[in-house]
Amino acid sequence: MDTRTLDALRKAREWSRSELARRVGVSRQAVSLWFRKGPRVALRSPVFLRVAKALGVPAEDLDRPLPCFGKDHTALRATLLWDRLYPDLDDFAIAVNAGHPRAVARLVETYGLYAGARMIGSRAWRDFPEYKRYIHPARRRSLEALWRWRRRRTAG
Repeated sequence: MDTRTLDALRKAREWSRSELARRVGVSRQAVSLWFRKGPRVALRSPVFLRVAKALGVPAEDLDRPLPCFGKDHTALRATLLWDRLYPDLDDFAIAVNAGHPRAVARLVETYGLYAGARMIGSRAWRDFPEYKRYIHPARRRSLEALWRWRRRRTAG
């Protein structure tokens, strides 16, 4: 099992390691041991399947690294995590998925409204007034102009 994938899925559900242990039916010490052993850990089949079931994912998803762990993403980390608001890319992705305004603002500030909408859907456009205050003023002005233009275009 890939423990980085497990940890990202656990964080996405906002579970502590103790909560994960409780839901899987193992001790907290067992879960702690999984993470201490390194990025890959071998579990007995029944435990591995209980972990997958508790998280609601196919077992094979737990066995492979998430895309952000598979390659060197130094440039991506530097672009999105420059101020350490989020400790790593999985925390950033979880925050974007949950709709946290600062994370969505960072995504849109970096990639723009069109690319942001391709990544997270129409809420990039819809929620712009709610998160725009977190965008650097110079970038915000250009994005506001684009947002107003698109809004007029789709309203007519």
